[in-house]
Amino acid sequence: MFFLIMGLPIAAVFAAVQFFLCEKARKNIIKLIPIFAGAGALLVAAFIRGENLLADAVYGIAGQGIFAVIVLLWILGGALAAGSIAGWVIYFIKKQK
Repeated sequence: MFFLIMGLPIAAVFAAVQFFLCEKARKNIIKLIPIFAGAGALLVAAFIRGENLLADAVYGIAGQGIFAVIVLLWILGGALAAGSIAGWVIYFIKKQK
């Protein structure tokens, strides 16, 4: 439930950003910035999680903080990906009309 509460508004914002970029940008690389940002957030979460398993190796409040950062990066990466896909779909639907 927490993932939906946090992820849906972020995805909606990035769907609007992606649609605006598709409408206004001339170069394709600029249109792909939200997708690269989502992939970057997921890669950073995977790196933090995989680097010596920091969330498991550090005990106490620091370990919980590291795990919280990983979860927030997962939510951000997933919301960016979902919002980018939704923005592209809306752009292509409006483009065909």
